[in-house]
Amino acid sequence: MSEMITPGEAAKILGVSTDTVGRYLDRGIIEGHRTPGGQRRVNRDSVESVIRTRVSSTVTIIEAG
Repeated sequence: MSEMITPGEAAKILGVSTDTVGRYLDRGIIEGHRTPGGQRRVNRDSVESVIRTRVSSTVTIIEAG
C-alpha cells in the first residue's frame, strides 16, 4: 500500500493550496480517503503521478544534431 500523507503535505509537494488538494480529491485527479475521524489522507503515489504528468507536458526534448 502506498504511503498516505496529509492534504497539507500534498499541497506543499504540488505547490498548491490545501483547498486545491481537496478539489483534486473530489474530482479524482489524486487518490485518497477519509479517516474514521473524517480527516482526509492523500495517496503519495498519485501526487507524484500528477507531478510527472505536469513535467512531461511542459518539457520538450530537442535532439542535438
